[in-house]
Amino acid sequence: MDEKKQNLEGNVAPHKLVMLITVVQKGKGTFFADFIKSFDANLQIAVVGSGTADSNLVEFLGLKDKRRSIIFSIVREERVNEIMEALGERFHTVNNDTGISFAVPLSSVIGKLSYGFLSNDQRMVSKNG
Repeated sequence: MDEKKQNLEGNVAPHKLVMLITVVQKGKGTFFADFIKSFDANLQIAVVGSGTADSNLVEFLGLKDKRRSIIFSIVREERVNEIMEALGERFHTVNNDTGISFAVPLSSVIGKLSYGFLSNDQRMVSKNG
């Protein structure tokens, strides 16, 4: 019984992962995706979305366009605070204080190689590992 418990504990992922979702003005997606990638995000998906706010509200808030770039990034949980702080600074300096980012924890990833790639753990994705 103790052997089984040790085996299960040995399979626990060393790095917890989260999906970071970042919403910015349309046209700024590539800039922010590249910025997030610098924090070891190996997988990112960028899409264009359209807001549902009434045009009067959009005008009142001083926004020019309802369209947004949405970036889905997989990052290590331990880097989330660092990334969010850096994004906040970038939102202020580059994006005229517009943009939002939040993280959702991932509960599981199928496959050792997939996990190794997503967590940027080179030991797990090497051919000899």
